[in-house]
Amino acid sequence: MPEEMTESMRRAMSLAGDRAKLEAFYDQWAASYDEDVAEHDYGMPEALVSTLLAAVRDLTAVDPGLVRLHGPDTDVLDAGCGTGQVGRALVAAGYRIIDGIDLSEAMIEVAATTGLYRRLEAGIDLTKAPPPHLEAKADVVTVGGVFTVGHIPPESLVQIAMLARPGGLIALSTRRSYQEEVGFELVSERLVDDGIVELVRREQDLPYTMDSTGDYWVYRRPNR
Repeated sequence: MPEEMTESMRRAMSLAGDRAKLEAFYDQWAASYDEDVAEHDYGMPEALVSTLLAAVRDLTAVDPGLVRLHGPDTDVLDAGCGTGQVGRALVAAGYRIIDGIDLSEAMIEVAATTGLYRRLEAGIDLTKAPPPHLEAKADVVTVGGVFTVGHIPPESLVQIAMLARPGGLIALSTRRSYQEEVGFELVSERLVDDGIVELVRREQDLPYTMDSTGDYWVYRRPNR
């Protein structure tokens, strides 16, 4: 892994998707997470939200009624919200109703101090089907920094799509190394072909951290 990564970043990417190890690791990292990523040109949150906004512009150009996907009344779920980095970018973009979920209780505690979120919930495993109170509730779901090496498989897009209402959007990031290692693009194509999601927009090689670019994807949950 690149030398520019902190030791925490290297450790995070070596956990092989083990839920217990990931939860314990992020509980320990929560206090210094924001400082660590700030030192490494963390461009992911802004790139993710800018890609989301571009997708909404494309959709509303065809169907003005979809303006509900961007604004102060839009229900947003920040899945894998961590300390609130993506939440800050969402608020800067004009979103106001934002809920957050994460595996780590300590990360959620830090996110709560930002005042950005309406509701926050820890202990949510994005590799599993969502609990009933979260299923199909959000107009927009953001998933930043979760599809990365050592975290969740690309097939978890199936469970994450269940968080969005029919017609809702799912915006996510994929770190370049993750995308190449697990074949995310092939899984994405299969899920689109199977009608699980519709691909609305993809931006390639945008900023992620100083050691890696990322791709940014916006999907739509079909209206059915």
